[in-house]
Order: sequence, then structure tokens, then C-alpha cells
Amino acid sequence: MRRGIAPARVPGHVRLGTRGSPLALWQARWVADAIRVHHPDISTEIVVIRTTGDTNRRDPLAQLGGKGLFVQEIEEALLCQDIDLAVHSMKDMPTTLPAGLHLGAVPCRGEVRDAFVGREGRRLAEIDGPWRIGTGSRRRQAQLLAIHPAFEMRDIRGNVETRLRKMRQGEVDGLVLAAAGLIRLGLQHEMTELLPPEVMLPAPGQGALALETLAGHWVDAVLAPLHDPPTASAVAAERAFLAHLGGGCMAPIAALGQCQAGVLHLRGLVSTLDGRCQWRREIRGAAPDAVQLGQRLAEQCRASGARAILAAL
Repeated sequence: MRRGIAPARVPGHVRLGTRGSPLALWQARWVADAIRVHHPDISTEIVVIRTTGDTNRRDPLAQLGGKGLFVQEIEEALLCQDIDLAVHSMKDMPTTLPAGLHLGAVPCRGEVRDAFVGREGRRLAEIDGPWRIGTGSRRRQAQLLAIHPAFEMRDIRGNVETRLRKMRQGEVDGLVLAAAGLIRLGLQHEMTELLPPEVMLPAPGQGALALETLAGHWVDAVLAPLHDPPTASAVAAERAFLAHLGGGCMAPIAALGQCQAGVLHLRGLVSTLDGRCQWRREIRGAAPDAVQLGQRLAEQCRASGARAILAAL
């Protein structure tokens, strides 16, 4: 992460660019509130920007290209200086940012785990037979099929509330969603269970926010109090793991980094689409070496057999 040179005086108004979904707006408001807590003299404005992922709600994300679908138009507004700051869900971010942009801050992470929402409150372990599970994520699909090969995977799009409504209408029997989104929207009561990483390893960056800015922009100084180094190190390792594997959204790839007392524990997974072959590896090292740890773990997965799967996908 690069830091800009703070100016002698910080301008008094920050424009935050975001998608228009209820969750994206919650995240942008949270960041705006945090800015005002640390800088009471600064005013904020939320600018809603429609992205390709918002416009096309029919086609599967993997078919559309996946990474970048929910950030590209916001990044364009940032480069044109129509906004001062972009607020993203970290897991939506491509591993390579456009020239001139960087992560100005990574706030403290929320809940990293996925949640299962089951019909009639049934948990995954209580399900038998070909339940229809709604998720457009290949990572989730592969790990679910590894648990129960009889599950029928149904691609499902839309914001959190839309997916819950589709389940109530009978389109699917269960959903797997990021728990952080449900919690932030006050919908934690919808969760049947939180899935431990041993069952469902999360997506790189899940539960974290990415505050993207123009490199060297004055707003970096405003964001400095919001930055959380342990979260930034964990996310950097996860994203390095994904980038070094080169799987993007086409391959079922998962990663979770956790920092404690300066030590980073990183777990990673690469799977076939049907979940029958999975490579799980983990590594520990110093938090400042986050990127190198992610790359080393990716190499371990490749050497153990994941290389052929990634090439095929």
C-alpha cells in the first residue's frame, strides 16, 4: 500500500463513490460516519454509480467476467476525479488496480465467514437428498458439493434481500451468503448457521472493505485513522494467493488470513468445480511478509496438483 504526501491543509468535503445496493450504501455510510468521527470539520457526500454487475442481473458472474464487474465504473469516476474516494467490498476487487489508483485504507474487518440460510431452519448437516442451493459463486459451489454431491446448484443473482425473497418464493431450498452482509443489514436473524472455515473457506477479502483513492490524493490523510494494519496484511496475503494462482473468478479459490501478535496464518484452497479434488494448504510467517506468504502458498498448491486444474479452467 502506498501513501500519498499529506498536504498542509485538508479540503473540507469528501465525495464517496459506491454502488446503489442497500449493502453498498450501508458500507459507504459507515465510512462517511467514520470520517466525520475523526474529522468533525469535514463534510461528506455519497455518490451512487451503477456498475456493469448492477446493470446485468441475468447472466452468471463467471460468464460476464466476474472480477471488476462491480468496480470498473466507480474506478473510472475516481480517475476522472468525479469522486474523491471509492468504497468497495474487498472481495469484488481485481487483484491488479488501474494505474494511478491504490488502496488508501483498509478498515478493520467484519465477519469473514459464510452463512447458510436453510428452508425450515435446517442446517447443512441435517439435509439429505437433492436440495437446491442458491449461489453464483464457484468457490461456494465446489465446497458444498464436496460436503454433499447430491446438492443441486442454482445460480442466483441480486442483492441480499432479493436472494432471500427468491428463497421464500420457492426458487431454492437454501442459500449461502457472506455473513458480513447479513449482519451489516441487520438480517443476522435469517442465518441458520455460520459455516466454519474448515467447511467453507471464504473468498479472498471477504468481510473487508477497500477504500480506493488516487495515489497521492489529499484524501489519503483523511483515511489514515480508518486503516487497520492486521486486516490489511491478512487481505494482502489472500489477494497475493489469488493473483499468483491466476484463477480469477473462473476457478474455485478460497483464502483466509488471520493476524495475531505479528504472525500471519494463511489458509488457501483450490478445487475442481465438482468439489471432488481439493488442495488445502496453510502457511505461517511474519505479517509484513504477507504478499510473499500468499505467493508461497499458491506455489505449494500448484506443486501439489492444482496446476492442471487451473490450466483447464
